[in-house]
Amino acid sequence: MTITNLRRMFSFWALAQAVVFTTLPAAQGAAQEPEFYDIPYADRQWTFGRRMDLSQLRYCIDPRESDWEVAGDVADAIAAALLLEPQRYVVESTMVMEDITMVYGLLLEHCDIHMGFKLIPGGYGEWASLTRAYYSTEYAFVTADPDLGALADLSPPRPIGATIGTSAHLRLVSYLTASAPQDRWPTYPMGTNQLALQSLLKGTVDVALVWAPVFWATQRDDPAYADLHAIDPAPLPATVLGVGALMLSDETFLRTSIDEAIAALTADGTFAEIYDAHGFPAVDGP
Repeated sequence: MTITNLRRMFSFWALAQAVVFTTLPAAQGAAQEPEFYDIPYADRQWTFGRRMDLSQLRYCIDPRESDWEVAGDVADAIAAALLLEPQRYVVESTMVMEDITMVYGLLLEHCDIHMGFKLIPGGYGEWASLTRAYYSTEYAFVTADPDLGALADLSPPRPIGATIGTSAHLRLVSYLTASAPQDRWPTYPMGTNQLALQSLLKGTVDVALVWAPVFWATQRDDPAYADLHAIDPAPLPATVLGVGALMLSDETFLRTSIDEAIAALTADGTFAEIYDAHGFPAVDGP
């Protein structure tokens, strides 16, 4: 679908929605709503109604995420494709990361879409849905050793620091479990990507397994990490994940429209230009 056709379709939808929201009784469709225990609880959630201004695309970005600047440019491009005014909400918090309840509250109060969520099958509740991926990237094995070009070059006694609980960490653990004891690398779970990179810099581990955008942002912002480099994951396959936006599952038409916009902006090279401009380690989503 071309951008022009997409804009025309979305304009018709916005007009129809404005009529529907002003004429339908509030109780209609309540039977399809999820049970209370199926959704998170957000403070004052009963005070947030459905908005009437459909000329905007409200999106949240979180500066704690390594790709937040890229995500902002992507969201602006999606809004332009749909002839909507982009409304950016920057999440402010001192926490390392938000729990899903906070994200639910943000979607109710501030944004239609929250940028920067990995497309993990079954990783989110039924109250949430994800757009199609606007980029794909991988988990990277990173080292300071200039003689290491691949994980296979790492001798078994040398340790790996892996960000705990990630898809790549689980794949690594599965590989090590199937290997002979003498061929296994000691692997230390790290609470965050940053802790894994810090352990690498201190020499606690010889290789760190981290999300590639975090490595990219850390190298960009801190010269202490300039000499680190990513290596080939062989003998393991690369762990690649798509990244999209999270939204409420009842926003089905908006999600479909955004998916169409992502496909069109991928096809015309808009997203590739954004990633190239930032030097961002990603390719277009699948």
